[in-house]
Amino acid sequence: MLSRRTLLASLPAASALLARPSWAQSAWPERPVRFIVPVAAGAGTDLVARQVSMALGKLWNNASIVENKPGAGGAVGTDYVAKSAPDGYTLLCTFSAHYTTPLIDKTPYDPVADFEPIARLASSPLFMVTAPDSPFKSVADVVAASKRKPRSVTYASAGQGTPSHMGGALLDAIAGIEMVHAPYKNGSQAMVETGNGQVDVAFSGAAALPLVKGGRLRLLAITSAKRSMHLPDAPTMNESAGIQGYDLVSPIWTMGPRGTPAAIGNKLSEALASITQSPEFKAFCAAQYLEVDFQNAAQAKARAADEAAHWRRLVQLTKS
Repeated sequence: MLSRRTLLASLPAASALLARPSWAQSAWPERPVRFIVPVAAGAGTDLVARQVSMALGKLWNNASIVENKPGAGGAVGTDYVAKSAPDGYTLLCTFSAHYTTPLIDKTPYDPVADFEPIARLASSPLFMVTAPDSPFKSVADVVAASKRKPRSVTYASAGQGTPSHMGGALLDAIAGIEMVHAPYKNGSQAMVETGNGQVDVAFSGAAALPLVKGGRLRLLAITSAKRSMHLPDAPTMNESAGIQGYDLVSPIWTMGPRGTPAAIGNKLSEALASITQSPEFKAFCAAQYLEVDFQNAAQAKARAADEAAHWRRLVQLTKS
């Protein structure tokens, strides 16, 4: 029989065990983790999610799942994660629309308060392109023409309020010029019209690069502050235009719903740190013209409010 002293001594430990949350009593993950992607299959964010999901499955010997929930500029899938149980089994893989969509349309979630950042995985610049026979040989030429005659230069984007729209609006603001925005229904249409000379220049994601390689577009500059290791000969906007302060990249993050335990977030963050430094992930990023751009859970969380403010400024530029 247990003595009264032994019984009393065991009570604190028993109470602590009972008080532990369910995730701490088990070895998370015990079942597949779902990555919700708020855009359609085949998009850059989706491809990153699938690459990470496959690598996690090998690392943990526990398959994870990618599920696409597109719609409303990413709000459908994002809201689904915001309302999911914060147990580490439903996570969001998202991009800049996480912060911009709530500024354009009302959403039922707050992009900062309702999520726990787990990691920033990669980022991609935009690419400023023109027709092969365009008279513009550099961004400096575009700026000079715009200063000589305001609103004489047109630029195409994938739509109002998109990152490609922000690319032109940011150049207007920094260079002190005024171009005419030509929003298209999608990026593919914008590239075709730019290649045909219907608009002077365009801002695009990596989808423009096959057209550049095929001679149907000419690359003027990339929108990141530093040159891309995948396109070392492509100048930055700052270099090409002779300006300072131009920096526009679209990151890809993993997040959990608010209340996701820090222990789970940190465990996943550590795994993702290992994955993003692997030769396989680096080769994948090179093929997609992505830059490995890792931030752990603590860094991503500390940056969340600044990210929201950064994208708010860019959205405001598109409305001015």
